[in-house]
Amino acid sequence: MIKNIVFDIGKVLVRFDWEDYLASFQFPEEETTAIAKSMFLSSNWNLVDEGRLSYEEIEQIFVDSCPAYADDIRLVFAHFGDCITRFPYTRHWISSLKQQGYQVYYLSNYGDFTCQYTRKDLNFCDLMDGGVMSYEVKCLKPDPVIYQSLFEKYHLKPEECVFIDDNAANIDAAKKLGMKTILFQDYFKAQKQLNVLCNK
Repeated sequence: MIKNIVFDIGKVLVRFDWEDYLASFQFPEEETTAIAKSMFLSSNWNLVDEGRLSYEEIEQIFVDSCPAYADDIRLVFAHFGDCITRFPYTRHWISSLKQQGYQVYYLSNYGDFTCQYTRKDLNFCDLMDGGVMSYEVKCLKPDPVIYQSLFEKYHLKPEECVFIDDNAANIDAAKKLGMKTILFQDYFKAQKQLNVLCNK
């Protein structure tokens, strides 16, 4: 029996359009490509969500990886929260699930200063029963530790949970722990899949 719906946040409940955000600066193409590779496309981007380093330490890592564009990297990083905006369906979806009697949680790779910067776009969290962000436990999906932290914090049974995430590796990890899963593609498909899983 499904009692709990667990959501990823990025690209499921909020947009993360870093490509359009970076393009808005109208840097030369070569510079745009270099900055993308040194920041958003780099494995170092995980440091933003992991929560072990300060904003200044992460900024310096990005700058050191591409010193030729140091000033512009600092500018891009200073306002990167602008690429995160809430989807129009988000609050309605959560409210609808709550009205149907489900407990609703979030489990997301999300950084501390990202959270602070995008607080207005995360106002749907107030509708939810709680959740875990990666910076709080210094651990990223798909590491089983972050999933276990959610189960333990809210006394959840994995087999009573549906996990919705856009990342296949995160979905695989959730399955191994016993959760029902939906690989998110778009709102309407996910809603239909959720109805099937919940026998609606």
